[in-house]
Amino acid sequence: MSMIINADDFGKSKEVNSAIVEAFDKGFIHRTTLMVNMPYADEAVKLAEKSGFADKVGLHLNLTEGEPLTDGIKSNPLFCDENGHFHALFHMTVKHRLYMNRKAAGQVYDELKAQLEKYREYGFCLWHIDSHHHVHTDYPVYKALKKLSREYRFSSVRISRNLYFGGNLLMRLYKWCYNCAVRGICEETTDLFGSYQDLKAVLEEHSACLSIKERLEIMVHPMYDANGVLVDVEVPMEEEKRDAFFDYYSMLKQ
Repeated sequence: MSMIINADDFGKSKEVNSAIVEAFDKGFIHRTTLMVNMPYADEAVKLAEKSGFADKVGLHLNLTEGEPLTDGIKSNPLFCDENGHFHALFHMTVKHRLYMNRKAAGQVYDELKAQLEKYREYGFCLWHIDSHHHVHTDYPVYKALKKLSREYRFSSVRISRNLYFGGNLLMRLYKWCYNCAVRGICEETTDLFGSYQDLKAVLEEHSACLSIKERLEIMVHPMYDANGVLVDVEVPMEEEKRDAFFDYYSMLKQ
């Protein structure tokens, strides 16, 4: 059994950067993933080197927020607004999450490649891949990532969220198929993936479904609340560490 706690969105803002550094210092997280196209990416790189966790920084591919690194995708209203910034609309429609024309698919490929290249230029070596708003689980994005995997040799790739019970049958089937396919990109994946809230719900209602043999990834989003308390969205990270994760390990020891 192993559990990896990953902090998403490194480089998104100054506040998020500070929160992730604190989360590392307090032992709340094992690794983080960087948004290389965001304004505070350079600061994030310096903080990782200064704080000694540069070897724990993967890549958070991003097609939904900030400014793209490539010009082609900026002019496509499927992805960007009139100012050339991502607006995330493609990710909100089932049609475009499953299909894109050749031009759009090529622009996705070019942008992902540019982000991979920037990650490499920063000198990071973890080569774990996940994405903002889970866009790498959209079929056209997955196809681009699969093609790029032949060149970049990813060490691990995040699977689609499956640490929960519910959802419609078609979505669950798609997730299962995707998770089988993504293991063709990279053998190093976890068995389960979800949020702290997902884990807590499973522990409360379906703990018998968890196995000590399964590898688990939990995503967190460190930030500060109005009182300056380190939180994962709204839940204090101290509470997460004390409650859900403690309960998880305790359950597996039974």
